[in-house]
Parts: sequence; C-alpha cells; structure tokens
Amino acid sequence: MKQVIFYLLTIASILSCSNQNIAIVTFEDDKTNEIKAHFEDYASGNIDGMLSRWSDDLSILTNEGVVGLKEVKELLPLHHTLFSEINFTYPDSEEKGFYAETTDYPDGTTWTKTWYKWHAVGNFTNNEVSSLGMIGFRWDNGKIVEEHHFEDSSVFEAELNAYQASL
Repeated sequence: MKQVIFYLLTIASILSCSNQNIAIVTFEDDKTNEIKAHFEDYASGNIDGMLSRWSDDLSILTNEGVVGLKEVKELLPLHHTLFSEINFTYPDSEEKGFYAETTDYPDGTTWTKTWYKWHAVGNFTNNEVSSLGMIGFRWDNGKIVEEHHFEDSSVFEAELNAYQASL
C-alpha cells in the first residue's frame, strides 16, 4: 500500500511540475462565454454590447490589413446596412452555433478561438450568402485587445459594391 501511495504522489508531483509548460484549454469558462455573447451582440446589431468587451487599444488583423477601435465603430453598422438575418452555424453543418474555446498559454497570453460558418441575406443583392471563418481573440486585463480574422471577404465586397451602386 505504501508503494501505491508513493507511486501516486510521485506521478502527481511530476504532473504538477510539468503543468507550468503546457497550455490549458477550456470550453465553458468566462472568456469563452463572453465571446459567445459577443457573437450574439454582433448578430443582433448590439454594438454597445460589443464595445463593452473591447479595449481602447483594440487591434484587428484581417486580410485587408489592421484596423483599430475607431475604424471598427464605423464599420460595424455597415455590416447591418449591408446584411440582414445574420447568424452562425457550425462549420460542417447547418446547426445553429459555433465552436469556441479559450487557451491560457505558458507565456501568460490568453486567446479565445472560434470556428464558424457566417450566414446572411444581402440587403442590396437579396443573395443568401455564407462564409467559413475563424477568429482568434487575445485578452488582456479582462478586455479583448487583439483579434485575428480569417475569412473570405468577397461576400462583403460584393454586397458593398451593390450598395454603392444603389447610391
């Protein structure tokens, strides 16, 4: 029995020492749940709800370059001018929702990552559109300070062109 206890204590000691160099992934933590609310706020056009989660120093990296909070405040209403019926499904199905997880890395950074299929109806083309996407959100002091967006922006560009042609 002493050997079993010694063995278990040795394993626990090894695991506790090695945990300092591993990333910890969670799925129902506060940050993941905040991002789920963030997506709901985006889909419903609740810009104030989204703003409450962003740092004043926000930096968003997209295929088109980097934008800050000032530009985001101007661009978000345009999404809802261009599109209606905005919603998200899992990437590989039509089931409502998306994947989200938060990872605390050994270097002290925390990222929440999401994978989804974005759906909407173009208000100027009447096209039903969808696009696969992934966003990584980096947290600092309880706020989103950085986002990396990976998605095809062609559906936005097409709708924007139709909107501009209507003016």
